[in-house]
Amino acid sequence: MFTYKQYNLDIKRDIRLSLQLIYGIGWLKSIFICSRLGFSYPFSLNNINLYNFFILTYILDFFTWLEIRIKRIIFQNIKNLYKIESYKGIRHKDSLPVRGQRTRTNASTKKRYKIILDTD
Repeated sequence: MFTYKQYNLDIKRDIRLSLQLIYGIGWLKSIFICSRLGFSYPFSLNNINLYNFFILTYILDFFTWLEIRIKRIIFQNIKNLYKIESYKGIRHKDSLPVRGQRTRTNASTKKRYKIILDTD
């Protein structure tokens, strides 16, 4: 297993598919990273050497926004919606669907898992 922070990536899998397991890296970003490093399509993590490993971790650390930053930005945006008291902010505060989904029959999951956030 190849470990990057708390993520365990499969060695036998293609490097593009295994990078997608990291929160914040999708299909396009993984292809971009592999093309920058010069990895061709059937390239797995067990073929990587120490030099490429350090370059890959450097790129992931300094040139991409990963889990903590992305979650912090999302939380700040929701908190901003609370402050300006918009419709979406009120729906977030009441733990109801925000994007116009039906609430009569389908909102049971959203209503069940109430997330209480500080609004100061």
